[in-house]
Amino acid sequence: MVETPDVVMDVRPSGVCVCGRELGEQDAALKERRQQIDLPQPQVVVTEYRQWSVPCACGREHCEAFPSDVTPDVSDGARLKDYAVALVEGHFVSLERVTEILADQYGVSPSDGTVQAWVKQASERLADEYEATRTAVLEAEVGHFDESGMRVAGALHWLHVGACERAVHYSIHPKRGQEAMEAAGILPSFKGCAVHDHWKSYWHYSEATHALCNAHHLRELLYMAESTGHWWPVALRQVLLEGLETVKQAQAQKRTALNSAFVAGLLARYDEQVANGLAVFPVRPPDPDDKRRTKQHPATNLLVRLRDYKTEVWHFLTDWRMPFDNNRAERNVRPVKVKLKVSGGFRSEAGAKAFCILRSVWEITGRFVLALQSMSLVLLC
Repeated sequence: MVETPDVVMDVRPSGVCVCGRELGEQDAALKERRQQIDLPQPQVVVTEYRQWSVPCACGREHCEAFPSDVTPDVSDGARLKDYAVALVEGHFVSLERVTEILADQYGVSPSDGTVQAWVKQASERLADEYEATRTAVLEAEVGHFDESGMRVAGALHWLHVGACERAVHYSIHPKRGQEAMEAAGILPSFKGCAVHDHWKSYWHYSEATHALCNAHHLRELLYMAESTGHWWPVALRQVLLEGLETVKQAQAQKRTALNSAFVAGLLARYDEQVANGLAVFPVRPPDPDDKRRTKQHPATNLLVRLRDYKTEVWHFLTDWRMPFDNNRAERNVRPVKVKLKVSGGFRSEAGAKAFCILRSVWEITGRFVLALQSMSLVLLC
């Protein structure tokens, strides 16, 4: 309950008691308080700007300029635009439904094209804040990276996500690999630890250290256990999860490192199970009569990765700044999938880029507001 309610409604008895005595207000005493939270009646506020002219004795006429966002004859205000853009890019409401909501709530009916223009306008004004998200990820000790397909103008494009504890940076590109990562402008200069899912393009960036997402490994090992019926994938899952649980317990106990003998034993068990798997699914040698790359069993590909990238798999065990998985980046991909479920895709690359800008800022601040006077975007946490 709040101490200073906006409206107070007294619920007082009146009339005559059964004994026949008149009930007087002077005898009333407060017995109980109840509060009800409600929304105010939605209504628009129309502000009229009147320009006055002042003549000088010399004959010159002086007028003050209208604010830059006040256009002839009737224009839409900053809060209306903010609300519409937030519905579209923050809450993934379709353009058509946004116009219906504004009409139902406030009696204002902008067209789909008008709302889309507001989205573009907002993204242009947030260019500096968008660049700040890139810088934050670039300077982070640990960066999470992921990519996911999306439709733009009817063609397959790729959404690239770079995330850290303080920021998220979205970018869109027709390619999935290194060309897109160069365009995003983070990994080429990134010197922290890049957490990812082993997509080959990430390995081009040698100035960064790397850590692999073990959530992917757990899923793949579970599939191998179910599809092959072998024990080694079950044992590898157990070893990885045991390492994760041990690190969590040590952190809860305020310890700074694990016992070296325990670490050595755990990694020895890991090596043993990888070797057991490769004994069953060995690497097939290349066919001298076939110049094509020799196709390997999926289990072999997984085991070779676990063997050759052992350091990147177990980075979390000895350096506790490193996460066990890449869930931070994967969580940031999910809102985009919700957006695509609503719209199916983006009609143009400009619309996709606007979404990337606005969503990057939204992930930090929770909302964005158009400033009334300067018409520049002011971020409110």
